[in-house]
Amino acid sequence: MGKNMALRTVCIVLFLLCASTLAAQEGTMSFSVGIVPLDARLDTLTEMVENVAKRYGSQIFLDEDEKTLLLDQWEKEAQAQRNSELGKVYASHDQEKLQQVLDAEQPAPPLEFDSLPVTYHLAQFDQDLANALEASDDALAWFCSKNTYDALLLLASEELAGFQRIRIQYYHPKLTEKKTLSDTLVQNSYFQPLEEPLEKAIFALASKGNLGIVTLNDIPPGLAVSIDGKPTELLDTTLILPPGPHILGLNAPGYQPVEMEIVSKADVIQPFQFSFEEVTFPSLVVHSETAKVNWFLDGKPLTEQLSISLSDPTYPMVLTLSGEGFAQRVVHLDSPPYQELTVTLNAKELAYPSLRDDAQKDFYKRLRNTILWFGTYIGCTVLSQMYATDNPLWQVGLVGTSSLALVSSIAMAADFLSYESMADAGI
Repeated sequence: MGKNMALRTVCIVLFLLCASTLAAQEGTMSFSVGIVPLDARLDTLTEMVENVAKRYGSQIFLDEDEKTLLLDQWEKEAQAQRNSELGKVYASHDQEKLQQVLDAEQPAPPLEFDSLPVTYHLAQFDQDLANALEASDDALAWFCSKNTYDALLLLASEELAGFQRIRIQYYHPKLTEKKTLSDTLVQNSYFQPLEEPLEKAIFALASKGNLGIVTLNDIPPGLAVSIDGKPTELLDTTLILPPGPHILGLNAPGYQPVEMEIVSKADVIQPFQFSFEEVTFPSLVVHSETAKVNWFLDGKPLTEQLSISLSDPTYPMVLTLSGEGFAQRVVHLDSPPYQELTVTLNAKELAYPSLRDDAQKDFYKRLRNTILWFGTYIGCTVLSQMYATDNPLWQVGLVGTSSLALVSSIAMAADFLSYESMADAGI
């Protein structure tokens, strides 16, 4: 009975190894491209091709043959992973775990897709490999399979009548022949003239008529972009758009917003240059209600005046007022005020609790002295009516004490007014 069970298990495993097309794990597919130099002198060109490809070929649209090839490759990789998983479980002689793997639900194949993200990989130059890849398409197919590349960018060079002939070709296993993206003569390994035509060729190859590119020139810093009313990320100075008309909105700090209709053309890179007008605001007048002070604009000193006038203000701004005997005041303006601005400063000494406490102590001393002078005056009045009423010294005493009491009362009233202003200022 045990032998029959083992034989049945082996048969099930063999059947799955041969016939199953189950997917291993669901995930996002990508399109992998190898960049292969076929000449040792092409390091600079290889770097340039990689940068251009990542910028203008980051997404590739697929035709039916490419979709079929990718699905076949995905199923083969899924089959290999499934076989590996079954082999490990079978080697562990764990019947229960094997049954769990066999009963596991089959994940669905990838959903329908029209485009894929592209990853690029630089291959190191190898002379023997270069000779083999140039000699045979079978070698190209083998190289793609070995490195799991979906396609190749081949960079070749040859001497021709004092010039260097540069050929950049695209190889895909489903193509009957390699597609030439660039075939140009250069001198002294000067590859810069190849960049612009290569950008257009790679973009057309990847887009296949599904996208167009708009490049923005001379843009101000902090530019925000919207397409058809939706905020859009600006990669460098490039916008990748579906073909057709679009409403482009541009907004930068300190400049008037720009909105216009543009037309994106399939497989075309269109440069646009816009004129940005700086935002102008009316003159700003700011008064110091307290005293003549020193003015600072965004940390830079201006002048010492009771008021200032700024003829060409920019926002946001930070105004700082600083005067002797007053606490510093900082005013933040994010937009123009509706009218002239008036700023009040607080006395510096009132901002310190210890000095405020000293002022209160002086007030209570003055209150005590006032009470004493009034008491002395009342005492002199009573005594002048009781003892030596005809003595002229009483008159001197009455006038002196009443005068001192009156002066002390006036000073105390002034202190009351000072404390009232402190209360109004929140001190």
